[in-house]
Amino acid sequence: MLPSEEIKTKLNVVDFVGEYVKLKKSGANFRGLCPFHDEKTPSFMVSPAKQIWHCFGCGLGGDIFEFVKQMEGVEFPEALQILATRAGVVLVRPTIEYQKATDEKKTLYAINELAAKFYAKVLAESPVAAAAREYLGKRGFKPETVVSWQLGYAPNDFHTFENFIIKKGYQKSEAVKAGLLIEKPASPAGGDGGFYDRFRDRVMFPLFDQHGRVVGFTARILHQGSPSTGSGSTTAKYVNSPETAIYSKSYLVYGLHAAKNGIRKNDAAVVVEGNVDVITSHEAGFDNVVGSSGTAFTAGQLELLKRFSQNLIFAFDVDVAGLTATRRAVELALSQGFNVKIAAIPKSVAKDPDELIRRDPALWRGALQGAKNFLDFYFDAIFANLNLEDSQAKKQAVAELIPLLSLLPDPLDRNHYLQRLALKLRVDEKLVLEVLNRRLAARERKSVTPRPPVVKKTRQELLERRVLSLMLRTGAEFPDEWNILADDDFTFLLLQQVFLEVKPLIQNHNFDLEAFLGSHPKWQPELELLLFGLENELALSPDVSLDELKKQFVSELKLLTTKRKMSELGNRIRAAEQTGQREELRVLTTEFNNLSRELSRFHVG
Repeated sequence: MLPSEEIKTKLNVVDFVGEYVKLKKSGANFRGLCPFHDEKTPSFMVSPAKQIWHCFGCGLGGDIFEFVKQMEGVEFPEALQILATRAGVVLVRPTIEYQKATDEKKTLYAINELAAKFYAKVLAESPVAAAAREYLGKRGFKPETVVSWQLGYAPNDFHTFENFIIKKGYQKSEAVKAGLLIEKPASPAGGDGGFYDRFRDRVMFPLFDQHGRVVGFTARILHQGSPSTGSGSTTAKYVNSPETAIYSKSYLVYGLHAAKNGIRKNDAAVVVEGNVDVITSHEAGFDNVVGSSGTAFTAGQLELLKRFSQNLIFAFDVDVAGLTATRRAVELALSQGFNVKIAAIPKSVAKDPDELIRRDPALWRGALQGAKNFLDFYFDAIFANLNLEDSQAKKQAVAELIPLLSLLPDPLDRNHYLQRLALKLRVDEKLVLEVLNRRLAARERKSVTPRPPVVKKTRQELLERRVLSLMLRTGAEFPDEWNILADDDFTFLLLQQVFLEVKPLIQNHNFDLEAFLGSHPKWQPELELLLFGLENELALSPDVSLDELKKQFVSELKLLTTKRKMSELGNRIRAAEQTGQREELRVLTTEFNNLSRELSRFHVG
């Protein structure tokens, strides 16, 4: 059995795609919002029986490999590696080309995975990690939590990990690319500068991608002023791995690998600031919590979360620093269509979710259950610190709230909060409305950075695929109705080849779909996708019959073919006029006029 076939037997496309797209049962299939183009009505379908997916909206579709290629922006070799790792399938690399294409990232994954195991073993067994074990114990971490999150300790030495990774057969330069070693500059005399461990005397928190692979680390200093950091050093409390070929902080959500099922189950993601807050939350049973790792969320991180839920709950301190740190993430989430709530943690109770849970998990549950709509939260927080007798304070309130209010997509919601703001400020509602309208107008004028282009199928290809699927589905029942089609109606080679084989079988009343699929194994996956696309279309248009679809799509396709032929004839007519070829001009003009009369026959109202 080929590795790709073995992977398909071990991975269910519904389960895998469901990690990216929120799917709901729809008859025998599953339906959700397409991750490859913006849509409000779900047109993305997954078939557990056929183990394929298809989007009626943009025309994309395929098997589990095609999904990974489209979603992760990779080619087949890397998609194969991702799915093989997930399925536990050992790949035998067949070519040097494949090895060159995939080895660097594979090496970085392997080194980071070995590093996580190394640091975890040091923490668990080495005498030098006694202080680290004591620190984690004081923080309240259970032993099983330390193991499941692969927490570790980097020894207070410049070459411990360097020596370890060399013994494992890796080059120092590879460990530098993985972000775990630092190369010293060469000496002025031209000598080798040498290498040393990036992380020393730090508690190690592995960073996992959404698939659970270790891609880097967040490291917390254990002792300030240690020999490795220098006496009196003000070394940063937390240090992250540098950006590498497998780690980008803008596209990593801490804890998502462990939280994605909980996010789907609760239909909400809780966003906290620190890694410890995430781990403590999961330890206490709050399995939909993820972390920003101390930085404001980016568009890339929010895109990851949107695959699992459109509902976010941000949890942070209700002080000035907390409001400022999260404001941009809230606005960005709103602009991407998220529903945003905010769970407040007053400093008088606890400084963060970790401390709140250590005091009483019920307090954290209460904070989440009492999370407010983001505007209600900001109204309360902003007006709590303003003297509304001061005109400058009123201007500040408007400046703080109007940008958020303008992000509300529903005009009724905007009007509700606009009235509330005017009432709170004791000013004419029209004044606040004028400010809001200026904000909305300015945003419309502002150029929006275009999203990466979605690789959609052209209207021509979509029509050809739909017509061919209808022909396969109904050809045996209505053989005479397909005589109108000709091979030049199909411009895509595979579709044209299938048509040329199917049409004579239909005309001879000798077409059997199952037999045809069985006799063309190379075409079978593509043809099954065509037929599944037709099922998708029928499911999304329950009031439309097969006959109505056939008339509509055949007419549209013939209309496109006729227009294409007329365009070609128009070019030939102009050429004949320029060269004075009267007889050819007469023939071409007659043909053009005949096609022109055909347009009304295929007009689709």
